[in-house]
Amino acid sequence: MASQVMEYATQVIALLAIYSLLSDLLLLIALVILVGGFTAINRFAPEPMQVGNHVVTQKSLYAILFVVVFVLLWFAQPFALIFWLVGSSALLILGHAAFIEPPVSSEYAGVESV
Repeated sequence: MASQVMEYATQVIALLAIYSLLSDLLLLIALVILVGGFTAINRFAPEPMQVGNHVVTQKSLYAILFVVVFVLLWFAQPFALIFWLVGSSALLILGHAAFIEPPVSSEYAGVESV
């Protein structure tokens, strides 16, 4: 019984997370840039490159990626999304539990009063 409740709660949270990512386009773009940037840096720039008079290392590329994604995430407000996700999933899960859970009086239905 408890595992079914946990599965239901996990499904609700996962669906709300997917919905919130799809509805917040800037956050989705920031996450795609982050994952794509890590992949591109690891694949195409494992050794230092010469660009003009500067030597660009993998460490400097990660720093640039961090700054760009940090600015995008600042405007995307991921903490507001996290708080919305926690609040909405709690409301859905607790609301569902309140309507489905049998009342306490049903526990004492078989007990006779004196």
